[in-house]
Amino acid sequence: MLRRSALSLSLAALSLAMLPAAAHAQGAAWPTKPLRFVAPFPPGGPVDVLARMIGQKISEKSGQPVLIENAAGAAGNIGIEKVAKAPADGTTFLHVPAGNITINATLMKLGYDWDKDFTPVTMIATAPNLLVVNPSVPAKTIKELIAYAKANPGKLSFGSPGVGSGLHLSGALFNKEAGLDITHVAYKGTTPAMNDLIGGQITMMFGALPTLMPQVKAGKLRALAVTSGKRSAFAPEIPTLAESGLPSIDISSWYAIMAPARTDPQVVKALADEVRRIVALPEVKASLDAQGLTPVAMPPAELAGYIRKETAVWAKVIRESNIQAE
Repeated sequence: MLRRSALSLSLAALSLAMLPAAAHAQGAAWPTKPLRFVAPFPPGGPVDVLARMIGQKISEKSGQPVLIENAAGAAGNIGIEKVAKAPADGTTFLHVPAGNITINATLMKLGYDWDKDFTPVTMIATAPNLLVVNPSVPAKTIKELIAYAKANPGKLSFGSPGVGSGLHLSGALFNKEAGLDITHVAYKGTTPAMNDLIGGQITMMFGALPTLMPQVKAGKLRALAVTSGKRSAFAPEIPTLAESGLPSIDISSWYAIMAPARTDPQVVKALADEVRRIVALPEVKASLDAQGLTPVAMPPAELAGYIRKETAVWAKVIRESNIQAE
């Protein structure tokens, strides 16, 4: 009897000793180590701003530091390759815009493979692009713009921040779906393209809605449509391209988090869940709204499917428009 009691006490003590370890294994708070978010572009841009916003909120809740590393260069490929080669230990993540994932895979010879070297974590936010024209263009709607372009071949031109950029491909897709051949003019950045548009050297362009709206409100540019499937809360008075007779065009800029391949799926899910919590915070949502961004927090499996679908769309546009990287 005494021997059985002693054995029972020993088993009870062992069970109590194992409780913390079992609780940790079943759902310890994440993260348990410092994190590194790599933003493959210079400080101040939307990728950097989103990384810092999310990193700060994770750090505030967990007590773990989150380092934001700006590894700019080679159209983002320096920072992207750094994460592709990083250990899949759940501490290093990549913040990246859509184009680097869905366009560059077809347009460029890369030192990494999105399918093999990365695991999608979550989409953070989306933003529609805006189609604007110089006020000298006698068109106030998309239908009028298409009619004018067909009646005046060679008279219109659209600018972009570079060959193969998302805004260039937006223009190429618009040409394709509207049956037009509007001339593309490539610039080294959005600002010089916008300046030439205001000056009348080019006649139209696609651009980020928050970037172009101040010029629209100042009367320097005329907005015709947003490229997303739904109107933007940032400028609800502007119709979509779909509403304007081009239902097949649904384009948004978006920003995502990726992890090195073979990162623990539980860690991936924990970060995706945490981003969903963060973008729903009132102060974060207000900040995103001010930048013309809509929070999305798409889960990993859904993001993986979305990337495959959009990559196929842009691959077709690149092939059919014979676009070559410079």
